[in-house]
Amino acid sequence: MVSSVAEVQTAVADASSNGWAVRTAGTTHSHSDVLHTDGGLVLLTDSLRGAPVVEPGCSQARIPGGTKLASIGEPLWEAGFSLPNQGDVDVQSVAGLVGTGVHGTGRSLRSISDAVAGATIVTATGDLVSTDDDPDLLEAARLNLGALGVVVDLTFRLLPAYHLHERSWSEDLDPVMERLDELTRATRHFEFFWYPVTDKAYAKALNPCAGPVDPMEDARGEYVDRSYVVYPSERSDKHTEMEYSVPADQGPECFLRIRELMRTRFPEVVWPAEYRTVAADEGWISPARGRPTVTISVHQGIDHPHAEFFAACETIFREHQGRPHWGKVHNLGADELAAEHPDTWEKFWAVQSRLDPEGRFLNAHLRRIGGR
Repeated sequence: MVSSVAEVQTAVADASSNGWAVRTAGTTHSHSDVLHTDGGLVLLTDSLRGAPVVEPGCSQARIPGGTKLASIGEPLWEAGFSLPNQGDVDVQSVAGLVGTGVHGTGRSLRSISDAVAGATIVTATGDLVSTDDDPDLLEAARLNLGALGVVVDLTFRLLPAYHLHERSWSEDLDPVMERLDELTRATRHFEFFWYPVTDKAYAKALNPCAGPVDPMEDARGEYVDRSYVVYPSERSDKHTEMEYSVPADQGPECFLRIRELMRTRFPEVVWPAEYRTVAADEGWISPARGRPTVTISVHQGIDHPHAEFFAACETIFREHQGRPHWGKVHNLGADELAAEHPDTWEKFWAVQSRLDPEGRFLNAHLRRIGGR
């Protein structure tokens, strides 16, 4: 456990001098092998946390990398700000959610990584480097896989504090699919979970609104509260997950193929599939790079086999030009991933090699996907 930047620097320098690999762990929320170590040092960053420091005169805040997302909403609110977007889980450390490209939903909204305006990183030699005046390092740090070094703090762009109105409902899937374009255009944040046992969609629509002084819930179950309260939902059942990002115009067809697959070949899978939207961005290795995106997630309980089911889903995702979520299960290799990011894949790995020429921050998974 490390509790200061100086302790991180010492630990990393000692590991490098001993020839050890180094990985960092925040909440260990990821489902992929991005965290695993092949023998070496795992730095636990739970103590590398603190309150957001809002920069005077601008809508930005610096946050220690080990700070949990759930703990920053209230202090940001008290300072008059909110994050532009969040996902429906808030247990992650801020460095972890940026490192794996966590996103929420909304066809006009990019991933959380896109809000990163700066970062400070401990490199393999124990040196402290900043993304200030290094645009390539900033681009790589915005979605970094933990491969550049230990991210000890991040600076986020913010919005003025806002309330959200939540409306949730359940209905048959087919009518929801027929209205998808209408629902995603009319709603800042729209998503649904499809439950295969009932063939129903549990839909959720969030929109900014003028908020009350106190939280409000009406008789229909509609809900208004501060944005950071409304975004997250409890996800207590243990599971593993695969998520792919496909071009938005292929999202509905891809989802319906996943539905058919689950109903015909894998009827034993009772976990829901999730449908969300993300705006196009320019992140070097972002799954939404250069195209409006639909993300589709499939799940399985950790006490049930998932490999065959996920492989069949992955075939469908790839047939729809899918790109994997970096924090969830996928089976792609370096050549396939490089082809998905033809102009920027090697840029990312060039920055990685510059900061970590001996590959101290690479594990077997990262070496495989990076072709290292």
